[in-house]
Amino acid sequence: MDGTLEYLRQQSDLRLIPGPDKGMYDALNKGMATARGRILGHLNADEQYDRAGLAHALQKLDQTGADAVFGPTIMLDEHLNFLYLFNQITVPRSIDADWHMPVQTCSFLFRRGIWERCPYPAEYRIVGDHVWFRRQIKLGLKLVSVRKPIGLFTWHEDDIAKRLGPHGENALSDVKRKSLGMRTAKLWFRLRHLIEGGLIPPLKLDFELLAPGLKLQSRSIASPPLGL
Repeated sequence: MDGTLEYLRQQSDLRLIPGPDKGMYDALNKGMATARGRILGHLNADEQYDRAGLAHALQKLDQTGADAVFGPTIMLDEHLNFLYLFNQITVPRSIDADWHMPVQTCSFLFRRGIWERCPYPAEYRIVGDHVWFRRQIKLGLKLVSVRKPIGLFTWHEDDIAKRLGPHGENALSDVKRKSLGMRTAKLWFRLRHLIEGGLIPPLKLDFELLAPGLKLQSRSIASPPLGL
């Protein structure tokens, strides 16, 4: 026990639903089913939202009527030092989800109906989010993107994939990744990303984060490096 339950029980603005589950994606499905909002998203233990980025993304979703919105992700090290900006801004085609995960879940928000038509695949432990996204985009998911970062991701040694070790899961087991069609799709996606300015960093990156002790900090990074 790390004190998480005790801390959550003290938060008057949270609804805590403790209990057994069959893994992360089963727990997410239970949370989504209980949630009352029209727009859904989820954060893992090493993630958080930038408040301004979250508000901007929700506004874009409302203005466009799209099914879901995604944007760049701010990457931090285990000491919350800035590493790079993962500049995911290019809206993927269905085939693009067959060779990589085009969005980070902490920078991805979607309408309730999207989850209701296709819940998370609870049989997976690690790659369920990628499997789920592939299924959604093949169902005709209408996506829009924003250029302002939505989520923050913290790299650390104790992430779930490292703790579980080799897991043998593969979200792309049905894909012929070396086919001509797949190679062409990769090239076209990367060209679009280049044309759309995905390789050009912003002049300045402003964001907020919650530091240990729940201290809200404002950060500003000039010409932040980009990560691929």
